[in-house]
Amino acid sequence: MSSTRRLSHDWYPANIPGNVEIGEHSWLYSSYAFLHCASKREQAVRIGKSSGLYDGCFFDLGPSGHVEIGDFSTLVGVIFATNERVQIGNYCFLAHEVVIADDHAAIPFKANRAVAEAVQSSGDGITLGDDVWVGAGAVLLRGARIGNGAVLGAGAVVNFEVPPLAVVAGNPARLVGTVS
Repeated sequence: MSSTRRLSHDWYPANIPGNVEIGEHSWLYSSYAFLHCASKREQAVRIGKSSGLYDGCFFDLGPSGHVEIGDFSTLVGVIFATNERVQIGNYCFLAHEVVIADDHAAIPFKANRAVAEAVQSSGDGITLGDDVWVGAGAVLLRGARIGNGAVLGAGAVVNFEVPPLAVVAGNPARLVGTVS
């Protein structure tokens, strides 16, 4: 991909990084989302078709960081702070100020490049299936595996496997019901 790609509506005067793919009919609020994207992967971010990434979305990716967002998904102010793989399925909704992070979040890459590059990816990553809803302020940490159709309550902190159609809430999160 060309390194001179710009969003016609963008307020921030920067290009979309060459290792970012934006699917057909998808919306990205601003190239500012990639200010701290330091991924050296051939593909750092892949946004599927007809998805929307709105104001406040931010990709603080380490050298091995990789984020895949499926089709028809909506992310509002989601913060990715990872040096791992994050996969978000199709038809997902992630509300305001959701944080998806691993140990990379504790080591600001730009502040200490040598330390951040030394942190090895565990390969665990974070996965959200299809049709997942995540409430405002939820935090998904390494080990989070969210099954299809699950709902995470606002402010939930999750670092474990959530079964399909489960409803979890709290800090730490726990099962509180199922989607009927």
